[in-house]
Amino acid sequence: MEGSIDDVAVFCRVVENGSFTAAAEAMERSKGAVSKAVSRLESQLGARLLHRTTRRQTLTEAGQAFYARAARVIEELEDAARDVGEHADRPRGHLRISAPTFFGAEILSRHLGEFRRRYPDITLEIVQVNRFVDLVEERFDAAVRMSAPSDSSLVMRKLAEVPVVFCAAPAYLEHHGRPAIPGELREHECLIYTGMARPHEWIVLSAGGQRMAVAVNGSLHTNDDHTLRQAAIDGCGIVRMPKLFLADAIRSGDLVQIWPDGAAPAITLGVVYPSRRELPRKVRAFVDYLVECRGQWQ
Repeated sequence: MEGSIDDVAVFCRVVENGSFTAAAEAMERSKGAVSKAVSRLESQLGARLLHRTTRRQTLTEAGQAFYARAARVIEELEDAARDVGEHADRPRGHLRISAPTFFGAEILSRHLGEFRRRYPDITLEIVQVNRFVDLVEERFDAAVRMSAPSDSSLVMRKLAEVPVVFCAAPAYLEHHGRPAIPGELREHECLIYTGMARPHEWIVLSAGGQRMAVAVNGSLHTNDDHTLRQAAIDGCGIVRMPKLFLADAIRSGDLVQIWPDGAAPAITLGVVYPSRRELPRKVRAFVDYLVECRGQWQ
């Protein structure tokens, strides 16, 4: 019934203030408006709630029973409204995020301490999985992904364009030789990441920027980025991975980048979230924080 909640609130104020006049003053409404609200509520309920006299009003038996429960409801609604106001003023609440396992463990984890210090009222849950979660079905607020969103209902905030590189350990290259062109990958032991749609097909770019697929194979297959990187460092074969995941090993000399950036199509690193006109402040805080931190990854 339209307007009934407001009418209930007016009725409760009349009871608490002792008269229609006092309630009208407390709510900054006219006495007539307050009286009409109570009469409308009584009509909707089909019961008289107040005995009215020229000087005062008293609760009927039905009014006493109704007020006992209505007052609790109105109090809870007011508490909820205050909570919403607090949510609007500062980021707070439970924030559930999905991230790829390597990114979550090796990169995102470095920044969580500062995020928690900035936003102590946010309870942060990070779920690390190497698959695209359904944000709505699985109740995620946002997800870090390394590709463009395939779901048109999602919004992506781009963080970086990440080069994909081909690397191997110095010992592997010394023993097996260094491939001169991408086509020679067919002759090498390649480390296969099974999380791809076509794990045995590596996309490379020619000098002119044309895409071509190279069929590769190898004796190690895994869906775990950590295992893949460590196998490459241990000299087990050539790995094809986002440079973001191999940068430390390249700098240390544990891995050698076989060709310069641009030998394979870059991938987009971004954070996706459901399309909403008003993005919750907790999600906006997380997204903005990742944008702030991205300079440390590139």
